[in-house]
Amino acid sequence: MEKNKMVNFSVDELIDNTRKKTANPGGGAVTSLVGNLGLNLILMMAKKDYGDERLNKKSQKLEKKFKKYADELKDLMQEDIDKVNVLIKAYKDDHINDYDKYIIDANKAPKRTIELMIIVLQDCDFILKHGNIAAISDGEIGLRLVKEAIHSSFINLIMNEECISDKNHKKTNYKSIINFCDKLYKDNMKIIKEREKKWDK
Repeated sequence: MEKNKMVNFSVDELIDNTRKKTANPGGGAVTSLVGNLGLNLILMMAKKDYGDERLNKKSQKLEKKFKKYADELKDLMQEDIDKVNVLIKAYKDDHINDYDKYIIDANKAPKRTIELMIIVLQDCDFILKHGNIAAISDGEIGLRLVKEAIHSSFINLIMNEECISDKNHKKTNYKSIINFCDKLYKDNMKIIKEREKKWDK
């Protein structure tokens, strides 16, 4: 076990390290963690038996997919930490004057986090519609965290892209992705609120 790997931190170590200046973790890695927690809270709503074999198969397929994403997000947390620290070292190195490669590498983890979170927002409606109503509040919190992971991932992404010197480098279309994210979030929140209304009755 590598003690300095974020995935191996205790909760106390994670909290303590987050306020340090070492970027282990920094905001990008914490954002990937937040998204991971969000998708797992949504998975808390999944049932073992939906009373229908077709629904059971769909749920099992979705759970397998989301768990795969959860594992990938663990790797992305560490990738963000490692690549950001390489970028910081490059900025401090007087012999390096072209940082584009380091910036592009540092942006890969937040970009992939955004991609995964968008897929979760696209696919989680099944669980929100058919999952365990007793865990509906967990599902809503998870949904909010997934959306926030997308919004927050863009903070470092945009700031870093502004520092790329290559004028031909294609920048991320922030507005269109955020608009798409917010639409998916609203559609999923509508599902939750409709189920809550029925539950209250």
